[in-house]
Amino acid sequence: MTTCIIVVVRHSGSGAAALAHLDGSGTEDAAAGIIQKVTELALGYPEGRLELQLVGGYSDPRNYSEELFYNILSAFHKQPVEIDLTLCCVGELNTTVRGGIHWPLIYGIGLNVKTGEIFPATFPDKGPDQALRCARQLTGGQQVLDIYDCALGLLRIGPFNYDPLRGVDLWLAQTDQFILQHLSTSPEVEQPHFVSQVRATLKYIQDNQFPAVTVFRDNRPHYYRRDENTGVWQPMRY
Repeated sequence: MTTCIIVVVRHSGSGAAALAHLDGSGTEDAAAGIIQKVTELALGYPEGRLELQLVGGYSDPRNYSEELFYNILSAFHKQPVEIDLTLCCVGELNTTVRGGIHWPLIYGIGLNVKTGEIFPATFPDKGPDQALRCARQLTGGQQVLDIYDCALGLLRIGPFNYDPLRGVDLWLAQTDQFILQHLSTSPEVEQPHFVSQVRATLKYIQDNQFPAVTVFRDNRPHYYRRDENTGVWQPMRY
């Protein structure tokens, strides 16, 4: 996360919480969906309020983060319920300067769902089906997907399709610097794994041009359950 912003909505009475990573695509629908889901989970709890917390973005030279921040605030302002903004660590508040270059202070967060505490975090394990999830994003997927079923404790990926990416062979033949400069909104401050992740995604798209056929056979989603001992998401049939 560099120019993107993480959104957390939590109902203080029930503890029901939603977390989303927003990059400018599907912002209004995402805001409406998040509020609806948290409100549904909070039914039966007479006390409590909806709290909105925003973390991410920085003072980037192209002002992507600033525009995204305004769009997110506007999207939540349009919701027909009262929402309290209780944390806002974005833009200048999430920026440091090193060598004359603006850098984000926080690249990711964790949320303690029991207490509501938010803390800076990085995750070596990016979760299951990373290349598949990134492929949908890289090929222009606009909708923000709800991928976790809290009632069942299952992560659900798909089914979805994406358009074939023209010139994927040409992209894969480019240098790391070329990929960094042309496929990042903040090439000066990306994390070291960015280019390797993009290359893995491009290779996945090359191998799976029509995921509805090669990945989601019989239109079946991919389900995962988190192992309580190892913390690893394990594939399962459901």
